[in-house]
Amino acid sequence: MAPEPDSSSTIELERVDDADVETFFAFEDLWAVVVWNDDVTTFQTVIQAFVEILGHTVERADQLAWRIHRTGKAVAAVRPKDEAEAAVRALHLRKIQATLARA
Repeated sequence: MAPEPDSSSTIELERVDDADVETFFAFEDLWAVVVWNDDVTTFQTVIQAFVEILGHTVERADQLAWRIHRTGKAVAAVRPKDEAEAAVRALHLRKIQATLARA
């Protein structure tokens, strides 16, 4: 992704109880949507896709875009398999490189 000016901010996320997470994973076949860095796709394109496709806030989408830019990839979402597959297809339609991995 082509870098844009840094507009860093800290977001406080709600803490999820470990028991709730374990229960969720026990009943769902969850898959990670992994998004990969490239040198063509702009930050704005990725952020807009994350908001529209994955339902992220603009702030969360911005954080993920920077993580992808800095590290080469990031897990953009963890969803049931059918939802994760649909998200990857939708990202591909926007020319964003994404893959699935078992969560």
